[in-house]
Amino acid sequence: MNREEASSRHARLEAEGWVRRFTADEPRLSEMKEFYWSLGLEVLVEQEALGEDAECRSCFETEGFKSRYQTLYTRGEAIPEKDVDDDLFE
Repeated sequence: MNREEASSRHARLEAEGWVRRFTADEPRLSEMKEFYWSLGLEVLVEQEALGEDAECRSCFETEGFKSRYQTLYTRGEAIPEKDVDDDLFE
């Protein structure tokens, strides 16, 4: 995917309510995917580096690195913390 296609895909996702969180590879990607999901958010992982500045995309377009980096998006509202009856501070 070239820069223009990546920018266009990012814009479409934002228009659908997705928020770009970051671009990473494993294992951080899976850890954060699980974390955002545990908060009650919808999670989408795109197979490309999307929404990055045009000047810093060269490493994402380098052969061998291209398939490693994925972009994580979330959508929705996080589940509010439940009231916990904790006697520790009483």
